[in-house]
Amino acid sequence: MRRALPPLLALVLALALLTGCEFSLERLAHGGALPPPPEDYTGLQDGFRYTKTTLTGQERYLYDQLLAGLQNQEETIGDLYPDTEMIQTAIDAIDRDYPELFWFSGTGQIETTLLAGKPLEAAYTPVYTMDQAQRQATQAQIDQWAADCFATIPQGASDYDKALGVFTYIIQHADYQVVDNNSIVNIMVGGAGLCGCYAKTTQYLLGLLGVDTAYITGQAQGESHAWNLAWLDGTPCWIDTTWGDPVFTGGDDSQGPAYEYFGLTTDDLLRTHTIDDKVPVPDCTSNSNNYFFRNGLYFSATDPDALTALFQRALAAGQRQVSVRYADAAYPAACAALFDQGQLNTLLGRAREALDSPVSLAGSLWYTRNETMGTLSFLLPLSSSPGATPEGSAP
Repeated sequence: MRRALPPLLALVLALALLTGCEFSLERLAHGGALPPPPEDYTGLQDGFRYTKTTLTGQERYLYDQLLAGLQNQEETIGDLYPDTEMIQTAIDAIDRDYPELFWFSGTGQIETTLLAGKPLEAAYTPVYTMDQAQRQATQAQIDQWAADCFATIPQGASDYDKALGVFTYIIQHADYQVVDNNSIVNIMVGGAGLCGCYAKTTQYLLGLLGVDTAYITGQAQGESHAWNLAWLDGTPCWIDTTWGDPVFTGGDDSQGPAYEYFGLTTDDLLRTHTIDDKVPVPDCTSNSNNYFFRNGLYFSATDPDALTALFQRALAAGQRQVSVRYADAAYPAACAALFDQGQLNTLLGRAREALDSPVSLAGSLWYTRNETMGTLSFLLPLSSSPGATPEGSAP
């Protein structure tokens, strides 16, 4: 007659058969399951990782476990607390916080070990886009691209100037195109990518420069979109590098960046974007990092003398693009005076006459209008061809 094993011993043997490992007394106390992560876990410090700060202690614990495995490019990351939702939350947070993990696709498979229907532990199998050798070669290309970008930013630059330099460089060296994923590799190696690629590249470069930056998602023009939340010299603001690229809006590289999407307040951002609720964000209320406010390009009223002075400085410097923003109440009146009443060419003529040295003008003065943001961008006729397809011209 075969005697039955004691219940506890039977459980230990069953667990050993299932997992092939030894179990601590702590696990035995939980019926063989991994104990819950500590709720008061604060997490390892590794620079500015915004999404991690929004997680619970248990989610941060899983975050650090998973991160170590992804950094080492482990085939399977095991010994995870078997809460599928928490694991997925941690993975999503890592994907938002670590644009430098370009070899990780952001996806993978979660497998849970069960005993009599009870979850004991979980393992995560990531999907990688390249092997270790490819990763090293790609990192070298990324490093060179970053060095070329940083060479355009003066030593000792403020956070604002660092961010504007990165914003401008990405726009000048990338095109908006459909690609398979949101990796920085698409921009920094391939030269083209989607909004997620722009936002992650911005986040990556600013992180290297010591500027706190987060990856944020939501909706724009009825589609999923990604952009950045950045703390410039301690003040939070919004930056959308994708929308700053004229190629994104149907223009070409002869047009400079669309500065209306740099240094936005939340009120301005919400004119065109909807922020999702996946990550809590601060309300950005200061215009101190707004491109137009910062550079004296914001007008609360129609001011022809000020616009003439801007044209004069641009002509003297050989600068082709001039962008200005008007207060909502002043924008219709400014457009009426400049375009309907033909004031634009008069102002340009005055600016040219005021120069100490003559400047040759050829072609037409082209302009684009953004009624939602209240901005006007002018392409001054400093070459024989406007080289762009803007909204209109003032011959």
